[in-house]
Amino acid sequence: MLLFPAFSYTLAVSVLLVCLLGTAFAFRPLSDDDLEIILAAVGPHLNSADDSTNSISERSFYGKDSYEPTSISCPSGSLVRSSLQGLSSDEQSYISGRDNTTRTALISFLDRIDLEDFNAADFIGSNTSVRIGLAFSGGGYRAMLQGAGFLAAADNRTSNATESGHIGGLLQASTYIVGLSGGSWLVGTYAMNNFSSVQSILEASDVWNLTGSLVAAPPGYKSDAAYTHAVAAEVQEKADAGFDVSVTDYWGRLIAFQMFNYSNGGITLSWSDIVDSESFVTYEAPFPIVHAVSVTAGEDTTLNTTSTIEFNPYEMGSWDLDFASFAQLKYIGSDIFNGTPKSCVTGYDKSSFIIGTSSSLFTVSPLNNSFVQAEIFPQIIYNAIEEETPNNFSRNAALYPNPFTGVSENKYKDLSQLSLVDGGLDGQGLPLLALLQEERAVDVIFAVDSSADSDLNWPTGEALIATYERQFLEKSAAMPYVPDNNSFVNLGLTQQPTFFGCNRTNSTSDSSPLIVYLANHPFTYFSNSSTLQLAYDTSTIEGMVTNGYNMGTQGNGTIESEWSACVACAIIHREVERRGLAMTDQCQACMEKHCWDGTIDSSTPSELALAPDYAIGEGVFASEPFSASSSSTSILSRDLSSSAASPSSSATSSAVFGSASTITPAATTATASSSAALSSATSSTSGVCKQMMPGYMSRILCMTLATATVLVIYL
Repeated sequence: MLLFPAFSYTLAVSVLLVCLLGTAFAFRPLSDDDLEIILAAVGPHLNSADDSTNSISERSFYGKDSYEPTSISCPSGSLVRSSLQGLSSDEQSYISGRDNTTRTALISFLDRIDLEDFNAADFIGSNTSVRIGLAFSGGGYRAMLQGAGFLAAADNRTSNATESGHIGGLLQASTYIVGLSGGSWLVGTYAMNNFSSVQSILEASDVWNLTGSLVAAPPGYKSDAAYTHAVAAEVQEKADAGFDVSVTDYWGRLIAFQMFNYSNGGITLSWSDIVDSESFVTYEAPFPIVHAVSVTAGEDTTLNTTSTIEFNPYEMGSWDLDFASFAQLKYIGSDIFNGTPKSCVTGYDKSSFIIGTSSSLFTVSPLNNSFVQAEIFPQIIYNAIEEETPNNFSRNAALYPNPFTGVSENKYKDLSQLSLVDGGLDGQGLPLLALLQEERAVDVIFAVDSSADSDLNWPTGEALIATYERQFLEKSAAMPYVPDNNSFVNLGLTQQPTFFGCNRTNSTSDSSPLIVYLANHPFTYFSNSSTLQLAYDTSTIEGMVTNGYNMGTQGNGTIESEWSACVACAIIHREVERRGLAMTDQCQACMEKHCWDGTIDSSTPSELALAPDYAIGEGVFASEPFSASSSSTSILSRDLSSSAASPSSSATSSAVFGSASTITPAATTATASSSAALSSATSSTSGVCKQMMPGYMSRILCMTLATATVLVIYL
């Protein structure tokens, strides 16, 4: 047992560094690149010996500090089930507990909105469960930031979000939250940081720092070269363990450093770890889901050829009738036949790999071109991609050992490997399918669409249309009727919130939820940046998040004074219909204003219609969406241009968001910390020795000396 774990850990890594240097020098002289490689491996461990608590919520996970999956003994029983069985028992249990939480939260929200001629407590009572789903589209950082603004508006932890005209509390009353591609980055950041508020995420110094490129070194790395060497070495460990890797592995690891508030880019975090987070255990968080799609080499990526895959904290699989299977997420990567495991691993579901999968566009031209990839990735990572992945289809998709091999009803039963890509590549840019399943009994979906359908990167409803059309392929859930995309533009359905399925008879199924469609639009900022734009300065982040907030609140009632009431009416609408009740005059007025009435205008939209102007005004914070003080204050209380900001700082300013909302992480014991440190230090030697040593025997000697040194110090 270590009496001084932080000191001993630092000493161990220091001696490890000496051993590595000595061993390397014994075989060949050290180059500058060698030093960069060593620092890439040991630097993060020196910096993380005594991690401080950040202002956003943080958790500790123990286990192998490696990207490589970990071999374990297999559990008994089948790891695969049919979707025809409905929800998994784990999800049923969580949703039951969440219903009890959202019931109270919804009454509080409705009471604050104060609908006319309506008593929330009487309507909801102790048994009614009104289920709300939040869906965030793809669109890279544009979608993440625009969606973040809406999520901030819906969160009662955001400063001033519960003032008149705001919609704070909607998040707390929601049952599900789903994202794909850029939307998965938002959902992933939110979920993996223990469901922290957007406000606190923006105030953290090392999350969503988008001012530099993806390959710019984050805190803890000496240089960009050291950082990219480390990422390449991490993925190499997975490849050396016998697992196929692809461009997506590297892509996901680079993204993770911007999304997860953990040292080394949250390398140990798995999506299935969500079930152990404080907010999830106490049913304080909506159930998070991420979408991807499966593809087959040689086939076009269309609605007819793909399967929509979802990753939730318990399972991976699809509701599609020709797939109809789910596997336990924790054991993805295991050797499974017809549900029975032959050998098992955990840790294949790394969170970085999941959000990387959901945003993997590399099967699409020109991103599937080697020359283009050489421009995107630094030389060390591109060389690793060239060495580990042949230049074919598999190189560009996310690769998963197929857990559904031998499952009779599954279309992929004869494949040993699944190839997954960006969840929007088949046209379904909004992740609606998870929320349309009858088994989940969702009443209303708030669909935030930041797609780039038009030449100017504004949405034209194509994502909704794709999911609507897909139901007629007899492979997925039903949804309300929607018009063609020209009608979306010509009728102004992308310029104001639009409700679809207001009357259950105007849907293809009586069980379809009401869809509240909220399209990206320049309320106060032109938030139509390119999906491929990977760097944003502070003012742009501020403008886009604020624009998303103003979309969610309609400028805090500036555009429409009754908007927050209309949000409340949309939430209760399906339950009102089920009970056969008459709508109040207030809700009737909302429905008349926002419901699509079936009108079609398929004429070619004018150039003016495709190039919208400000709905409120440039840079205007309508009714001060975040602050009761001056509208010129900043959303962010950090200087993103500086990397020197302390991650432990909890200081706040008179920023638009005000003070951060914090959730104190669970305390860790010295024994656990030293155990994790030992695992971390020893696992780091592998990647360093592999890169620096010219031969097999020299690598063995390198790792033996380094590991022995660590063990002597720790034991």
